[in-house]
Amino acid sequence: MSKVSAFPTSDNGTKPAQVSEQIKKETILEYLKAFGFTKTLSEAEQNQFLQTALAGNLDPFKRELHIAVYGEGENRKVLILTGYQVYLKRAERTGNLDGWRAWLEGDGPQMKAVVEIFRKDWTHSFTHEVYWEEAVQKRKDGNPTQFWAKQPRFQLRKVAIAQGFRLAFPDELGSLPYETAELPDNDAAPESMAPNGGNLVKTSIGSLAEQALDDDPPTDTATAQQTPPPKTAKPTSSPNQETGLTAKDRDELIQQIEDIFEAHPQDFTKKHMNWILNNANKAVDKAGIKKMIAYAEKVAKASA
Repeated sequence: MSKVSAFPTSDNGTKPAQVSEQIKKETILEYLKAFGFTKTLSEAEQNQFLQTALAGNLDPFKRELHIAVYGEGENRKVLILTGYQVYLKRAERTGNLDGWRAWLEGDGPQMKAVVEIFRKDWTHSFTHEVYWEEAVQKRKDGNPTQFWAKQPRFQLRKVAIAQGFRLAFPDELGSLPYETAELPDNDAAPESMAPNGGNLVKTSIGSLAEQALDDDPPTDTATAQQTPPPKTAKPTSSPNQETGLTAKDRDELIQQIEDIFEAHPQDFTKKHMNWILNNANKAVDKAGIKKMIAYAEKVAKASA
């Protein structure tokens, strides 16, 4: 079991910040129609997504909520997920978040991710640890799933952040959907439902990704095969004076790319994903990362 520190005691009465405008039912229905889910989801599945969005006030157009459908017949499964950046935004919205940081220790099966969270109404920080061997998602054959095999450090760090923020802000975050990296084993897509098995509901054409890679190949094949891990966020996030890009900004923008990959796994090869992430990580400003986000969205939405 992951080690969790004792909750600190409150020392002031900081009031939560004003919440954003409540998401409307019409907005969710528009999203389902715009992305073709009204044709691929049953009425019950659409309603499940709708009610989850309304209950959590999550806007799918802002990538605060995602839906993935695996398998067919009795094996069909609908997963409704969120991203760790949603936890960060909601925590900031309370007015009590006073900084946070996350880092990795160890390697291989013994690797662990640690997140430390500071609250203005607590007398000391809160830390949470998650171990790779306990958090990794595996297929039926015992091997890690696609994203855990490709980016184990990044996935583990996301799990620690999501779990840590839910524990530190239970009233505000406790009812939100799981982060994409932390599905329980019995909810992870089994081998027969894996994207490569051909049963995933497809939203765009995979051939465009291959074509785009041929038209615009990585300039450095060696670096394209290994994506540098996202930089660790610090308790303070002062922007670079020249670029205006903070560690937090980079994390949130890189996560948008990861979300696109997870929502459209058949549209990107591993080499293509690595090339996009490599270019995004090398970008020196927000514009450079957003350029890669726009490119990934163009590939994923080609058939919409």
